Amino acid sequence: MNYFIDRANEAFGYTDMATERRKADIELDGVEYKKYNSDGGVWEDIHIHSEPGERSIGKPKGSYYTLSTERLDLLSVAEGFDTQEEIARRLCEMCDKNGIFPARILVVGLGNANLTPDTVGVKSALKVHPTLHIYKQEPDVFEELECSEIAVCTPSVLSRTGIDSAEIVKSISRRISPDLIICIDSLMTSSPKRLGCSVQISTTGIVPGGGIGNKMGAIDYENLGVPVFSIGVPTVINSRVFCNTDTGVNSKNATFGMLVAPREIDEICERAAEIIGSAINQAFGIDTM
Repeated sequence: MNYFIDRANEAFGYTDMATERRKADIELDGVEYKKYNSDGGVWEDIHIHSEPGERSIGKPKGSYYTLSTERLDLLSVAEGFDTQEEIARRLCEMCDKNGIFPARILVVGLGNANLTPDTVGVKSALKVHPTLHIYKQEPDVFEELECSEIAVCTPSVLSRTGIDSAEIVKSISRRISPDLIICIDSLMTSSPKRLGCSVQISTTGIVPGGGIGNKMGAIDYENLGVPVFSIGVPTVINSRVFCNTDTGVNSKNATFGMLVAPREIDEICERAAEIIGSAINQAFGIDTM
C-alpha cells in the first residue's frame, strides 16, 4: 500500500512505516531522525539524504513525518481537531520547504472501497471539497474563496478497473497539470501499537499495493513529473507478528500469515478520513470548520 518494501529483510512481516524500518531512531549515515511532542500527538521526522540512507531505511530519499496519537476513532472532538491542524500545518510546511506553490492540486484517494481496511484513501478523498470546477465555471466566485484549485479522483484498484492506478493518475495529471498531487492510502504496520494510531506523511510518493507485495507503477515525481505527497494510516498487520517462540512457532520462518485489522476498523477508517480530508481542506481548500 505504500512505497518500497524489502520483504527479505523484515522478520515480522512487512511495514510501510519509515519509523519501523531498521531502527530509524539510531544514528545512521545519511539519515536524520527527530522525535518531539505537539498538541496533536508525538511527531517522528525522518529525512533521508543519501543512497546509504536509502539502504539503511529501505526507503527512497525524501522526508517522512509520522504523527502518533491515541486510536483515531477514540479521539475527542478537540483532540481530533488538534490532529487535523497538525496535519494541515505539516502539509503547508512541506510545500514551503520544497518550493511548491500549490495553486492547483490533485487529491487521489487510493484503495478498494469494498474492502474496509483499504478505504482510508477513498473515504478521505470524498471528504475533500473540489474547487477546480468553480475556478473554471465561476472565476469571480472562486476568487473570493482564496483557496487552491482542487480536483479529486478515486481510481480504485487494478482488480476492479483493469488499469494500473498510476496510469489513471498520470492521465488525469497530464490533463489538468497540477502543481502538487496528494495521494492518500491505507498502510501496513509491523507494530500493533500503531494500528489506527498513526498518520504518516511523506514527500516521496507512493506505490499502490506495495505494502502487500502488489507493486504497481509508482505515483511519484520521477514517473509523473509532479511533486507527490503521500498520507497514510496503518490499518492492517501481518498475523505473523503475533507468533513467537513460546508457542513453538518461529515467526521469522513461519510459512503462514494473513493480514488482520482491528475489529473497530470501520470507525477507525471513518475518523481517519474525516481528519485527513478536513486537514487538506484547511490547508488548501474550503475549510468548513
